[in-house]
Amino acid sequence: MHRQPSTEPRGTRIWRRVIELAVEVSIAVALVIGIVLYAIYGPKESRIDAKWFAFAANTVFVFGYTLKGVRPFWTKPKLWAVFTGLVLLHGVIGWAVISRVERIPLVWYVPVDMAEIWAALIAIQLACRALLPPMQ
Repeated sequence: MHRQPSTEPRGTRIWRRVIELAVEVSIAVALVIGIVLYAIYGPKESRIDAKWFAFAANTVFVFGYTLKGVRPFWTKPKLWAVFTGLVLLHGVIGWAVISRVERIPLVWYVPVDMAEIWAALIAIQLACRALLPPMQ
C-alpha cells in the first residue's frame, strides 16, 4: 500500500502526532490511576476482585495496540474474524487462569502482553495474506 504525500506542512503533522500521543498517554494514565484508586479506596467487600480490573485493563491494552498496528487491514473481513476469535480465546483462557489463581503479580502481564500482541499480529497477517507496513 503506497501512501500519498501529505499536503500539510511538516510541522503541522509533527504537532498532530504529538497531540495524538499525548491523548493516548493521558487516557492510559487516567485508566491506571482509576484502577489503582478503586483498588485502594473501593469497597473492601466487593464481589469483583481487583485482579479482574487488571485483566480488563490488560485486554484493552493488548487488543487496542493490536488494532492500532493492523490499521491497514481494517477493511478486510478476515481481520475481524481473526480478531474476534483472538478476543474470545483471550477471554476464555484469562477467565480460566484468573478464576483459579488467588493473586497474579502485575509483572507477569508484561511478557504475556508482549507475546500475545506478537502472536495476534502474526495470526492476522497470516489470515489476511499480507504483511503489515513498518510502524511509524
